[in-house]
Amino acid sequence: MISPINWIGNLCIYLCLGSSLFGIVASYSASRAGNEVQLKRARMAVYVNFFAMTTATLAMVFALLTNDFSVGYVANVGARETPRFFAAISLWSSLEGSILLWGWLLSGYTALCVYCYRSDFKQLMPWVILTLLSLGVFFYLVLAIPANPFQSVYPIPDNGPGPNPLLQNHWLMSLHPPMLYLGYVGMSVPFAFAVASMVTGKLQDTWIDITRRWTLVAWMFLSIAIILGGWWSYAVLGWGGYWAWDPVENASFMPWLTGTAFLHSIMVQQRRQMLKIWNLVLICTTFLLTLLGTFLTRSGVLDSVHAFTESGIGHYFLVCIGMALIVSVGLMVWRAPRFKSEGRLDHPLSRETAFLLGNLLFVCFCFVVLLGTLYPLIVEALRGIKVSVGEPFFNQMTGPLALMILALMGVGVAIPWKKGDPKKLLKLLVWPSLLMVAITVLSFVLGIKKGFVLVTIALVTLSFSIMMFEMITVFITSGKLFSAKPKRYGGFIAHIGILLIAIGVVFSKSYQLDNQVSLKQGETFQIGNYKIQLEKLYANQEPQRFEIIARTEIFKNEKPLASLNPKLNFYANNREPIGSPAVYSTITGDIYLTLMAFEHDKFQATFRVMVIPAVSWIWVGGGFIMTGVLISLLWPKIEEVK
Repeated sequence: MISPINWIGNLCIYLCLGSSLFGIVASYSASRAGNEVQLKRARMAVYVNFFAMTTATLAMVFALLTNDFSVGYVANVGARETPRFFAAISLWSSLEGSILLWGWLLSGYTALCVYCYRSDFKQLMPWVILTLLSLGVFFYLVLAIPANPFQSVYPIPDNGPGPNPLLQNHWLMSLHPPMLYLGYVGMSVPFAFAVASMVTGKLQDTWIDITRRWTLVAWMFLSIAIILGGWWSYAVLGWGGYWAWDPVENASFMPWLTGTAFLHSIMVQQRRQMLKIWNLVLICTTFLLTLLGTFLTRSGVLDSVHAFTESGIGHYFLVCIGMALIVSVGLMVWRAPRFKSEGRLDHPLSRETAFLLGNLLFVCFCFVVLLGTLYPLIVEALRGIKVSVGEPFFNQMTGPLALMILALMGVGVAIPWKKGDPKKLLKLLVWPSLLMVAITVLSFVLGIKKGFVLVTIALVTLSFSIMMFEMITVFITSGKLFSAKPKRYGGFIAHIGILLIAIGVVFSKSYQLDNQVSLKQGETFQIGNYKIQLEKLYANQEPQRFEIIARTEIFKNEKPLASLNPKLNFYANNREPIGSPAVYSTITGDIYLTLMAFEHDKFQATFRVMVIPAVSWIWVGGGFIMTGVLISLLWPKIEEVK
């Protein structure tokens, strides 16, 4: 018996395919003849897609919540004992569901874009719609053939295996994947406007002005996703880290780097009429890297805790990436004669120069990450040899680039457009430089002796003080701050977030304490200023798993600090137990406790004990980034309302 959910889901997918093809034809006709009727039909196709994909997505969530095992995806990832919260978010716990979510978000972005500009940009919008619907055809085709979540199952099983245990150990799994997809899919709108501008020859600043906000929103979601992914890894995997240069982590980081370069580069085009072709290259590259990231995650070419290793969609994505690349390069070559920049670089000491150098650093950073990520795949494909590129390569290659970017973050914003005055710049840098020297010397006196950490402290202090001095000066003299220049000072807040993340990364990587110890009930272990005491071991039965919990007491300088309860979780369909570390967080550092093994009859447990300094600054930095972006996006609207 075929479930109604299967009928509804498949009908919606094929409806999206048909309406997308109809919308492509209508939008092309509108672009050729300027026919408003055809453009309305194209817009209607977009709205039909959104309605159909919303229906399909809600149908799948309903099937997951009601344990409808006649639906193929539910049979693969559902289980009666899975808590309903984790059952709902298992929508993106496997391949087919994640592609369904992607298709729904794409339809949503497309509908929102079309609605926002329903009365504007009559020449651009037909091509924007055509581009977005063409991307939709690809994803709906993938949903219809190789990754159909609505396949019927017969005979219907009584129960399913449940989602991956790693995905039902923490609430962050409800946020990280949706944020990542919102970032990935959001880059399709700026790409569509870039394509439309090249096709129509409308290469003025119109497309830049439009896409800045869309890119900033997508970049914000991507930033949040990367931070949340690191937090999830830290809170769930039990290794005490948050970033391992895993290929799938790199896949999300690369478009973030080029997207960051684009957001800075478009300011040069807006102010100085420069870098027109470069901005097109950056936004097209960013979008292509989101497709590459999806390919790496979903194709099965990578062995990663983040990747879905059994997949038949890899060649579909390769075709899509190839076609998008051919279209992008072809249009750029075709329109090359129109790319002549009206402005020019007047002086080496200018903000334009700083942004150019920053762009170069971001692109070099991205190339290093891309090389390290793809090199093992290329070697295996050509020579059949498995090789790995590990953390030392990435740290050594990207460390100097990161330091130069930190330096530019402060000095670059202090230099004016067109031509800077060296004397004025030196005067402006006097107090920040003195503060930088003082903080660096104080850090050395307090025991920080590692050169890379000291250099990071110096550059972070310099950049932070330059921005803070300017913000304080503006506020004192005018009584305003964000009202005066919301884009600039919202950007400063986001930059401060990056600086906090930099401090959190270097301190947590350079000065963490790590040890492994076996304790019997009542025994203690000293690590740094902290003492860990095992109080007892006990078991707990949850509907979806069996837990072994170690209750421990943490003392600092002999005073009780907190109770931590690390666990080992046993799932019926998983051979190895899944650990749940326990963390006590403060602004200065974390106590991180992982239960590695236990001997119940001896009341003995083996722990990995870590003291990780300043790691919370990374999560706080992510909050600053989001706040800065929201200020930049929304503050002008708030002022208009006032």
